[in-house]
Order: sequence, then structure tokens, then C-alpha cells
Amino acid sequence: MIHQQYQKLVAQIYDPFMRSLEKVLSSHRQKLLRQTKGNVLEVGAGTGVNFPLYPPAVKVWAIEPSKPMYERAKKVAEKYPHIQLFNIGIEQINEIDNRPKHFDFITSMLVLCTIKNPENAAKKYKENLKDNGKLLVLEHIHSSKKWYGQFQQIINPIWRPLADGCHLTRRQDKILKAAGFEPEYENYFKLGTDWYEAIMKKKK
Repeated sequence: MIHQQYQKLVAQIYDPFMRSLEKVLSSHRQKLLRQTKGNVLEVGAGTGVNFPLYPPAVKVWAIEPSKPMYERAKKVAEKYPHIQLFNIGIEQINEIDNRPKHFDFITSMLVLCTIKNPENAAKKYKENLKDNGKLLVLEHIHSSKKWYGQFQQIINPIWRPLADGCHLTRRQDKILKAAGFEPEYENYFKLGTDWYEAIMKKKK
């Protein structure tokens, strides 16, 4: 019960907390999402910030395991008939009966930092993506600066429960590459900490 109440609080403050950051991230989201076509799986829809950025011709299956986040995203999804939203995580993807067997695109944006087992999630991405499909990635990663990276390691045990499971010390780029993805395009940039954006495909 306490965890559910805290998730509700996080959902309430998430958009205001992210507002200044999203002024920069929005251009990165748009650059990636405007390429989508066909059937798309969005993992970790959050409050639905990506929904307005998808081309109207695509079909989106969006999943979000947090009930409070899902409820907020649901209000946004109602404006976009090409988006279906489900209150599940990537491990429950097979519960969606009307989903495509494989997707043309999978989007992973600010989500692998919170998933309990990101390695398993990356495997699920690979299983559910077409052989010629694309994985679109936008994730914050452990800082490459020695002093700041060490600072993240120190505060991570405190930050993680406060931020509903968000890890500051993960290298999602390495996790995805180890899972069998390779970048067609990748970009590392700094915005407070290090960030990684990429268009990835399955290794042949």
C-alpha cells in the first residue's frame, strides 16, 4: 500500500520535475520517433510524453507497468486513436492478444534505468522486433566523468527508492549491445549526466 501511494506521488510530480529537462529531450524524442512506421511497441510509456510525437499513420502498442503512470498516460492516449495502452511491463508482453508477432519499431526511452532486470528486457526487445526492425533508444547512463560517476555510485542507493527504482549507474548502451543489438546511429551527449541515443538493429 505504501509503495502504491508513493508511485502515485511520483506520477503526480513526474511531469513538473521533468519539464525543464524535456525542453532539451523533446528534440531528441522527435528526431527518433518521426522515423517510426508500421507497428510500434513503446516500452515504458510513463505519462504519455511520446504520444503526440508519433506519425498518425503508425499503430502503437504502448505498455506501462505503474498504475498511476498508466492512468495519466491513458488520458493522453484518448486523444490518439492509433495508440493502444496497456498496464503491463515488458515481461507480460505476451498477454496482449492482438499484438503483432513482431514489431517494426520498439522504443525504449527513459525506461531501462528502472526495469528490475534490464538484461532480460533487452532479450524481450530482440524477441519482439522484426529481423529488419529498429530499436529506438534514449536513456541516461552512468557518467563517464570519474568524479561524477563516483558521486552517482554513492547516491544511487538513496536515489533509487526516491525515484521509484531509477538507477544512476547503469550502462544501457552496453546492455543492449551485449544482448545482440548494434547501432546504425548513436550519439552520446551530456545533459546533467551522460545520455545515449541510438537507432539500433539486430546483429546479423
